[in-house]
Amino acid sequence: MPIMCTVQLPKGKKSEQIEQALVDLSNVLMRDFEAQPNQVRVTIDELPRNRYMAGGVMAYDMPEFNQGED
Repeated sequence: MPIMCTVQLPKGKKSEQIEQALVDLSNVLMRDFEAQPNQVRVTIDELPRNRYMAGGVMAYDMPEFNQGED
């Protein structure tokens, strides 16, 4: 039976950061659940800033989500 993990985060992270997170999460799941690589599925969904709200504030209005923007 596959082990599935989905992470959602605001769009804008570097591709290297996303790839490293995928590797790290996969390794943790394989280790902790004694799973084989073909049993682990990890996805990262990047959310546009106009599709994310926290505490009634849109992500594009949150300074912490706009740091490091190109």
